[in-house]
Amino acid sequence: MSLKYWLPVCCKTAVPLTAMVGETAALSNRLLKRFSNKRGGHSGVSLVEAVISIGVLALVIPIVSGALAQAGKCMVVTRAESRSTWMIPACLDEIQASRAARSSYFPATAAGQTFPSADDVWALAFSPEGKTIGKISRTLYDTGTRTLDGHPVRYLAAMTATMAPSCGAPTSMLQVRISLEYPARLPAAHRQKLDFYTLMP
Repeated sequence: MSLKYWLPVCCKTAVPLTAMVGETAALSNRLLKRFSNKRGGHSGVSLVEAVISIGVLALVIPIVSGALAQAGKCMVVTRAESRSTWMIPACLDEIQASRAARSSYFPATAAGQTFPSADDVWALAFSPEGKTIGKISRTLYDTGTRTLDGHPVRYLAAMTATMAPSCGAPTSMLQVRISLEYPARLPAAHRQKLDFYTLMP
């Protein structure tokens, strides 16, 4: 079998081509192993590290989400409490006006008379800013509403008066409860409530 030779420029001796091919292949293998070792020394994230990271995120995300939701609820409650400083007096004014038969929304009542009747509701609708919009019907109170007479509704204030325990007092008193409910768009059973109580003859 005849051998072919390759003569390098810097060499005067003929070298078998098969020998050069063998040496080239050996050098390539050594370089490939060295390159592989270097890559192995700087490997990416392992499977264990990835699982741990996912576990940490699974614990942190619900905690952060819960904290944000709680902060949102606190903000809503704070806003409702601040609006109540003028919504509750507006309700008391209408109750007092009903005693003098001059209420804009409720029927006339006598001193010591409880309200509302069994099939009625005394409730006023208020805007997001706490301004009085008007009386709301029993149906809208039960189901919830977003608007009334074209105005956005955020809060509802339901009023009831029952006989207060006498506790030996010479004059009977009524216990008045004003329940500030929000958001108005939800059914009555799902709204948040702030209850305010007072006594009146």
